[in-house]
Amino acid sequence: MMVRRYGYLGAVFALAWLMAAAPSPAQAATGWHEPRIPGTSKDAVILGRDLDGDGDPDEVTINLEVIEVREEVYPGKVVTFWVFAPEGEGMVSPARFPSPTIRVEQGDRIKINLRNTHYFPHTIHPHGTIHPNAMDGVPDITQAAVKPGEAFTYEFIAKNPGTFFYHCHVQPDVHVLMGLQGMFIIEPNRPNNNFRHLIVGAGEITDLAVAQAEQYDREYSLVYTDIDDRLNDIPARYKDPRRIEKKMHREYDSTRRHPNIFMLNGRSFPFTLRDTLIKVKPNERIKLRILNAGARVISLHTHGHHPILTHVDGYPVPEAARLTRDVFTLTAAQRIDLELRTTQDDFYASGPGVWIMHDHTEQAVTNKGIGPGGDITIIAYEEFVKPDGLPKTAVSLDRFFDPDFYSGKVPVFDPSIFNTTLSDYEKGWTKPRQPEVGSKAAPVPPAKGGSPPEPVSPAKEESHSTLKLPPIRQRTAAVESPVRPRAVVSPCAKPRSFRRIVLMGGTKVAREGEVYGFDRREIRLRKCEEVEVTLENTDSIRHAFKIPDLAPLFNLEFRGPGKRTARFVTPDEDVTLEFRCNVPGHENFGMVGVIVVGKGGGAGRKL
Repeated sequence: MMVRRYGYLGAVFALAWLMAAAPSPAQAATGWHEPRIPGTSKDAVILGRDLDGDGDPDEVTINLEVIEVREEVYPGKVVTFWVFAPEGEGMVSPARFPSPTIRVEQGDRIKINLRNTHYFPHTIHPHGTIHPNAMDGVPDITQAAVKPGEAFTYEFIAKNPGTFFYHCHVQPDVHVLMGLQGMFIIEPNRPNNNFRHLIVGAGEITDLAVAQAEQYDREYSLVYTDIDDRLNDIPARYKDPRRIEKKMHREYDSTRRHPNIFMLNGRSFPFTLRDTLIKVKPNERIKLRILNAGARVISLHTHGHHPILTHVDGYPVPEAARLTRDVFTLTAAQRIDLELRTTQDDFYASGPGVWIMHDHTEQAVTNKGIGPGGDITIIAYEEFVKPDGLPKTAVSLDRFFDPDFYSGKVPVFDPSIFNTTLSDYEKGWTKPRQPEVGSKAAPVPPAKGGSPPEPVSPAKEESHSTLKLPPIRQRTAAVESPVRPRAVVSPCAKPRSFRRIVLMGGTKVAREGEVYGFDRREIRLRKCEEVEVTLENTDSIRHAFKIPDLAPLFNLEFRGPGKRTARFVTPDEDVTLEFRCNVPGHENFGMVGVIVVGKGGGAGRKL
């Protein structure tokens, strides 16, 4: 193995890469190793024994967390989601909406460990699969909901191949549409059937399973959903989980829900073109696995192509009953598999080009009423794809990547059509419109000191809900931090004293209005002191004790319940340092405190 020298920073990155690539002890014991998704723990996916001796693992364990994320779904629009995510490690989580596509093989023994790192109870319902009743994931009926800090294992054998669904079944009218939803694929059993078991964000499946490679050239998982952004904004507006619960589950009336953002794989046009462009070549067969994870009926239309319906809700359609259409209707939670053919035969396909694909419910091709937007994507033949990955189009799409377009600050048409400019555009209607020649109509008089009255849209005149929301709080990784950002400090080179401290973290020591917490919120230490800290994690999820302003950064992180010990050295100066749990969201709900070194300093304050 040849090692090149790239200096200290390069060595750090190289070491991190090698550590990420190394299998966990559980994987090393079986010989099967799946490349890690960046930001995940070594045990996010554990592959076990080859039970049938056909060259691939038949025991699959997946560890999932529940993470709150905020993502830009189209230019200028940031939305809060809750997602199932592969168990993370460190400060960076691989979480994104939609929750990852899970892939297993027929006959596999599946274990999905739900480790609830969120502030609300959750479950996982494997929708459409054959599984024991105890594994159905319905709270109060087949199991108790998994509370924050707890874990539950869903264990079953993957039976019938097909495209299925998994989602939270706690308060599903809210939790599913907040993002706790994903596609679940069971592949037919074949020898040497090795593939990735998790695909973050869905989209193109680049490593086709053996059975799919026998019939298809490419494969895509397409998750369609719709949201009412008033619901998704609630967690970003409040800090106290009790208030979030009241706003989401008692004041928000889901029967009066008004979907206004329509997405494919968690993005709306034009971001769909970067995220889920369906690339094809002539004379190919492409498998499209489609899930309607929203709460409305969609009518999926493919321009220039007539795909074949091969599967419904995971089960194959008999050959004699298969349909070839250009519009396919899916109700909520339904799945279909389509075979897209790109043969230029004037029957299945019209030939190479740039062909859009979208829900033909017209509101669904807008972003909060401004189009084009929504779940539009493109079937793009590779000769029509630019080096930057975007499709070659007749007119530049640059204006759609400008947030001003979807905020309504610029007109949807070129102002020159109306013989005006952008700067003068809205000055034109400040003057009353003159009646046509021969008309007895008089101009509408302007309101005193202003323009003529504008017609009021019924939708704006009467709100569809009584829910009132405050402005969105700017929640960042350091929100509600007791310490303002300050310079990073270094530990003392030669400690002058030694001390042991014990710290408990988790749900058991949370205070009123919190979900997680540390039993100590202020720790006083001497300058230039070596400290042995023992963290007792009382929960069945991961927690951490991190000092972000100490260089090198100190981070003691592990999955509980249990205890771990590590050491750090304080700086030789009076300073106040923050400590916190780095699992996304935990510091916002209690797991944060300060270390006062010597007399303290900076912006630290007692909690």
